[in-house]
Amino acid sequence: MNVDVEIYMNNVVKFFKSNPNDLLNLIPKDKEDEFYQKIREVSSKNTEKGEDAPLTQKQIIDICVILNGKTPKENKKLEETLESCMLDTKFGIIFLN
Repeated sequence: MNVDVEIYMNNVVKFFKSNPNDLLNLIPKDKEDEFYQKIREVSSKNTEKGEDAPLTQKQIIDICVILNGKTPKENKKLEETLESCMLDTKFGIIFLN
């Protein structure tokens, strides 16, 4: 197993052990082990592709969506709605509200 993945996983587990309410805001308590396993799998895939071990925000959200009984595709509609409210300009991204 990759050392970077192990270091990342130790930090993730340590954070959620210190902040259990943050974990409960993301997933049901009975899915904690599955949550860590999925994070480890995605982190390993990231390193195999030559990317950093830490997951992106989207990767974490997708794992949480799956563990809460939905498919990431259902989350895609929300992303499309958010993207339609953004305008990319030479000054950066502007949110239209």
